Amino acid sequence: MIEVKHLKKGDALMKEGENSNSMYWVQSGTLRLFKKKGQGFIELGVVHSGEVVGDMSFLDNQPRSASVEALQPCDIVEIPRGKFDEFINSQPSWMKSLIQTLVKRLRAMNNRLRELESASTVYTKDEVGRTTKVHEFLSTADTLKLSSGMLLASARNGEKLPDGSIKLKAGWLQFYASQIFGVQLAKVQAYTDVLHEAKVIRIEKTADQVDLHFQNLDLLEKFIYFVHEENSKTDDKQLPITEKGMAILDAAAEFTPLLAAPAGTETLSVNMEEAFQKAAAAKNQKIPFEWTSFEEVVKAGFSQDVRANGNEKLANFSVSRMQKLYPLLALRQRFWNLNEQKRES
Repeated sequence: MIEVKHLKKGDALMKEGENSNSMYWVQSGTLRLFKKKGQGFIELGVVHSGEVVGDMSFLDNQPRSASVEALQPCDIVEIPRGKFDEFINSQPSWMKSLIQTLVKRLRAMNNRLRELESASTVYTKDEVGRTTKVHEFLSTADTLKLSSGMLLASARNGEKLPDGSIKLKAGWLQFYASQIFGVQLAKVQAYTDVLHEAKVIRIEKTADQVDLHFQNLDLLEKFIYFVHEENSKTDDKQLPITEKGMAILDAAAEFTPLLAAPAGTETLSVNMEEAFQKAAAAKNQKIPFEWTSFEEVVKAGFSQDVRANGNEKLANFSVSRMQKLYPLLALRQRFWNLNEQKRES
């Protein structure tokens, strides 16, 4: 005899990880599906009256992949394994094969979603060296794939303009990204937006299409080699530049003559106090100069120790190192900032 369960609001119908001995038909009411994630939960969906729940794990005899809880009073018809097997055995053999095939495909899709979630999770270290697990919308691997796809598409499908620049239809990048490198369209869009903000490309939209104009294709190629090389190093060998260290390099790059220094200039003394004042005025906010953060800049070989001289804070920068590495670090920081924004949202 089929059993009807009566659930009150908040009652659990099943819990993630439990054995699957029954599936359920919702006669009336609404339930929520969710998975535990850290200290919280991920909402997976809602099951309404007239729908079945718990069917996939029941049919392939796997543990429950999610928890189910009543959002309001519900009447649930339980279909136990014995009753279902009795029904299936009375059906043609192809019916059982059809059900098994559908369940396998659904399970494969579910596993693929888990893989995508796992691929977007990375381990990182905070400022005191603790290892934490964080979500990355655009991972380093995604960035390298898209940068390689951009170079490949521009070389094979780009149009060289009279001024020497290259124009590429955005559709070609989307093709290479999705068909060859397996990167989702939403990530392609975010990637091109970052390159546009960094003035590596210029995005031109018309009624018919979107074109990408390369303003600094060499930088993109150097960026691929730089990121690959940095990732192959151990933590203690990588460039020790945090977001605070980048704030110092940003001020030096934008508000001192470092990047525009003539070829052959080895070092240049700049007033970092003045650079920070200009940066603060440009952003309309107070940006205090942090002496401790400047240690990162020194350790990375960009400058010698900063020294105070009256109202000035003078730093002797390596021009060649700044000109060579700063644009690459700045682009990497933009991608890091993008991931941080996605995490916050």
